[in-house]
Amino acid sequence: MSELTPIEVRLVEQYVSVLDYLSRCAQAIDHGDWFYLYDKAGTLAEKAERLAELAREAHDAPRRPRKQAVRAAVAWFGRHYRATRLLHPDQPGGRR
Repeated sequence: MSELTPIEVRLVEQYVSVLDYLSRCAQAIDHGDWFYLYDKAGTLAEKAERLAELAREAHDAPRRPRKQAVRAAVAWFGRHYRATRLLHPDQPGGRR
């Protein structure tokens, strides 16, 4: 992530975190573990709220984040999560 700008790094980290918790929620549903779903869905909401704040910062930034750089980094760093592989299959690292 050394080639990414600071806002790009924050966006990637936060979005990958959202994808992580979304994947955990999917796992909870698959296993019928409603307490785990309850627990992870609450954290997902917090992560998504922070992502919304960062998206606003990115929108207002004098130099906007580069779409391809962010997408590629998300696919790479989120490659272990089901949600990433499903939502970004066309990106390197997003396939499995």
